[in-house]
Amino acid sequence: MKHLKWSVLIVTAVTVLAVGITHQLIGTDNAVAQTQLQRAETQSSPRFAKAYELSDAFRQVSKHTLPAVVSIKTTGKVVRQTSNRRSPFGNDPLLRQFFNDPRFKEFMDQQEDGDEREYRMPGGQGSGFIIDSSGIILTNNHVVDDAEEIVIELADGREFKVVDVKTDARSDVAVLRIEAKEKLPSLVLGDDEAMEIGDWVLAFGSPFGLSRSVTQGIISAKGRGLTRSRLPQEFLQTDAAINPGNSGGPLVNLKGEVIGINTAISTRSGGYDGVSLAIPASHANWVANQLRDSGEVRRAYVGISMQELDADLATAFNLKIPRGVVVTGVVKESPAAKAGFREGDVILEVDGRRISNDRNMLGVVERLTIGQKYEIKILRDGREQRLNITVAERPDDLSSLENNDSGSSPGSNDEQSAEISDVGISIQNLTRDLASQLGLPSSNGVVITSVERNSPADDVGLEAGMVISRVGNHNVKSIADVEVAMRIARKAGRALYLVKLSRGNSSVARFVSVQLAERD
Repeated sequence: MKHLKWSVLIVTAVTVLAVGITHQLIGTDNAVAQTQLQRAETQSSPRFAKAYELSDAFRQVSKHTLPAVVSIKTTGKVVRQTSNRRSPFGNDPLLRQFFNDPRFKEFMDQQEDGDEREYRMPGGQGSGFIIDSSGIILTNNHVVDDAEEIVIELADGREFKVVDVKTDARSDVAVLRIEAKEKLPSLVLGDDEAMEIGDWVLAFGSPFGLSRSVTQGIISAKGRGLTRSRLPQEFLQTDAAINPGNSGGPLVNLKGEVIGINTAISTRSGGYDGVSLAIPASHANWVANQLRDSGEVRRAYVGISMQELDADLATAFNLKIPRGVVVTGVVKESPAAKAGFREGDVILEVDGRRISNDRNMLGVVERLTIGQKYEIKILRDGREQRLNITVAERPDDLSSLENNDSGSSPGSNDEQSAEISDVGISIQNLTRDLASQLGLPSSNGVVITSVERNSPADDVGLEAGMVISRVGNHNVKSIADVEVAMRIARKAGRALYLVKLSRGNSSVARFVSVQLAERD
């Protein structure tokens, strides 16, 4: 009986232990199932569904894009240069004694004036992307400029030397070619014009040499210009982080299409400050196709100098909204001269495309077909007109071209002077001798001889030495013409001047709107 009792107790204990373990296992399974259920409910919840959809879109675009993104490493060219400066240490014997090292002496001796030395330009790194499965790569010109050797590292780690390089410095676009035995993954260039401000984009590249990096952002602005850059085209602005090494990489929309080439950043720190700029894909594609076909880029040209309109100038030209560009000069024998363009014409549309600013005008014009006729909508003397122009090829050197003279005859040879008190300037007839002294190609207009401090003229930046060639709608070649035009301007309380100033071998012209002061 005693043995039976112990058996029951043991069985009972084992049963309790088994039940405990079973409950623990069931509890574990329930916890896993509960977690999975909660995750599924979270993903299907309207509050979180959009976020997971966006995350999945980023993931899919990255998987599609990364295999076609490449890292670029360059080796600089070896150049010879004659030194024209001495070492900052000079030949001080005390320094030589302090640095009692033959290597230092050799270094010092190499720094003497007239010493010709060879040195290798610094190499660099950047990014690019494959646009043709045969091995055609698109990147920035500044990534490969002055490179002796260019090495491409694919996403899978393989490396290839570039066998052909075609570049266009004006657009900062370069096309590279490598020889691969098999077809490579490639990307499609999309329509950047269809992108809207606020659209999501991903930037790919190798910032600081960190390959296969992806950052996300939105399109912050379109048609953005670089005011301190030699690059004349417009850019896409994004807040996707771009840093040194990202240059040449693709900016991609959520369809997996390249809509820009990551090119520059606006920064005070030297790194990403929230403003990144990309060459629009449509422009890059136009350049790349010409480079691939002929090795050079041919651009169209109309033959004008122009100025962007601000709010004051728009008012002066009777425009409700400041858009378009105003013609400040017409080149002799150019397509614009033959089509009848004049100084003061405001260009509103080119071939049906609205013009917003000077960079936009350049971008539209240079991609026109050379030799073809186009209609341009202008505003002249407050009335809309349409001119037909046959565009020519852009000359290599625009600085040698001269603008047409506004007047029909040279200015008076007397040195009559006058003061325009409500503007705050003194003027003098522009003689041939004075025009020659100022470096101006013609003697049409009047020259500003002085500007009163804190006057309306001073406020808008008028300076002594500037030549006034137009007031309002009137071309001027003497003080008498200015006085007639000013009578009309005073009725409106504002004067519109076209002023010119010599800059080296050419003259720069711009319109200035001056709010007139009350006359004593």
